[in-house]
Amino acid sequence: MADILIATTPTIEGYKIVKVLGTVHGLTVRTRGLWGKFVAGIESMVGGEVTAFTEECEKAKVESMERLKKNARKMRANAIVRTDFETSDIFAGAAVVFSAYGTAVVVEPTR
Repeated sequence: MADILIATTPTIEGYKIVKVLGTVHGLTVRTRGLWGKFVAGIESMVGGEVTAFTEECEKAKVESMERLKKNARKMRANAIVRTDFETSDIFAGAAVVFSAYGTAVVVEPTR
């Protein structure tokens, strides 16, 4: 199966939406281990980017996007439009929820 087309826009150039299947999501919950928190603490004292958290956020973004695509495939979608990401802290900041969401659709090429 070809990869799912993903767009943050309501349409995809060169394609027409032939069926709207509904809302689709993918989420993951991440926490830093003790070592990661230690490294982040040192980096925050120095200033600048906290790479320990940046790397974890990047992993979570990719994981939530893969889960988004997996759930869209289950709905028999071949594209997702209006895709967006959201994050929120849980457990008093001990963990972060990464959520990717959008509208699962079936598209056909217009050409």
